[in-house]
Amino acid sequence: MKNKFLLLSLSILILIGCASNEKEEAEPPEVQLYRMAQDRINAQNYLGAVESLARIERFYPFGVYAEQARADLIYAFYMSGDYDQAFAASEKFIRLYPRNTNVDYAYFMKGMTGYYADEGLLGNIFSLSLAKRDITGAMQSYADLTEFLIRYPESEYIDAARERLIFLRNLIASSELDGAEYYLKRGAYLAALNRANYVLKNIPNSTEKQRALDIMKKSFIELGYEEYAEKVSSVETLN
Repeated sequence: MKNKFLLLSLSILILIGCASNEKEEAEPPEVQLYRMAQDRINAQNYLGAVESLARIERFYPFGVYAEQARADLIYAFYMSGDYDQAFAASEKFIRLYPRNTNVDYAYFMKGMTGYYADEGLLGNIFSLSLAKRDITGAMQSYADLTEFLIRYPESEYIDAARERLIFLRNLIASSELDGAEYYLKRGAYLAALNRANYVLKNIPNSTEKQRALDIMKKSFIELGYEEYAEKVSSVETLN
């Protein structure tokens, strides 16, 4: 009887062990994909992480890891240098999860993508002035980061957003004044004056303030308004 009881106990333990192994082997594919994505992020294999996370989004859109996978996908796209997809992923996350506790991150990254797109590789290679390039992305980024600051003034990403806004403000002002100098060289003094005035009024505290004042002074002189040119000079003195 004792031997029979021992055999029965052993049989139960073996069955439990087999069931446990089967459970481990039957781990849901969604879990496997997410673990793989995290391993790839940790290994800085961001393209591989994008692949794993995109599969979760495609095959398990309502799964346990779907929400987190979409947040991680923003980061993976961003780190892989695909800023357009990072922007799109940020917008999608905001649309799907507006009440998520980490939605401030999505708003922040939405703004950051435009900033880095305008600070692209080609400009650095050929030493192009940032202000000479198309600043559409910079203006979109400025608007998105401003919205982020208004919505989430207590976010942990607030300082980084402010730093980007300083850069973008100076970039946009510089680009506007490039246009003003173009008009100045071609004798379109009123157009040059308007552009410089726009920068002073709408983009205050930029590093281009003195440049804008110089353009205004030259334009007033060429238009024959010496008294206004003198007023600009007095403003320069105060500055």
